[in-house]
Amino acid sequence: MLKKKIIITGDLEMRPAGRPWPGFTLNLAYANAIAAAGALPIMMTTTQLAADYAELADGLLITGGESVHPRYYNETFTQMADGDPVEIRRMRDGCNSARDEMEMAAFSEFFKRKKPILGICRGHQLLNAAMGGQNMLNFPRHHKVEHHMGVQHPVNAEPGSVLEKLYGGQFLVNSFHCDCAVKPGEDVRVTAYSDDGIIEAIEHKTLPVFGVQFHPERMRGDNPNPAFGPDGTKLFQYFVDLC
Repeated sequence: MLKKKIIITGDLEMRPAGRPWPGFTLNLAYANAIAAAGALPIMMTTTQLAADYAELADGLLITGGESVHPRYYNETFTQMADGDPVEIRRMRDGCNSARDEMEMAAFSEFFKRKKPILGICRGHQLLNAAMGGQNMLNFPRHHKVEHHMGVQHPVNAEPGSVLEKLYGGQFLVNSFHCDCAVKPGEDVRVTAYSDDGIIEAIEHKTLPVFGVQFHPERMRGDNPNPAFGPDGTKLFQYFVDLC
């Protein structure tokens, strides 16, 4: 039987170290999680073929990485950094416009075909922006909470949500982010929060599109993070089953 095909986006590096040409990198944990769920992972490598990828594949996985440019939710670096020139530069350096364009194109093509889409970390924030929501860059500047560098914390899932069905009302996750979603789009609902109020998951109200702020691909395998958290494989299996 042919395996379901899942397109995975990677980190587009315009000038990788020591090389003058662009390249892609992909944390193999994403591909391994898709493979463990019984599907075939295929890496996306060009914006121009977004429609072809959407025709070929059964689903789209948008992975973690850099900040999503504030132009996609009608903000500017100056506004988000409160005019601080050092922070403006830091925020600008933390974005990747070429990757934004590729993933927005992929989202658009899969979304209009009503094919399943899963966003993880940056991917979660990109989905939120693409569906009309608002994000915040470097949110610890305004909310003194620690969600960066591998912190572990509980999340609270809304009743009836994908996460609540898979893992129950509260469970432990990892955290590797300093940006976050702050307002969902019109047809999007927030389905999980951290104890300190950070949005941890969103779902489209009618389509099979959802995002999580944590990293389920790191919550499985031989060295899961957190060690005593739930198995992230269940989320990837749910996603593949939708496709």
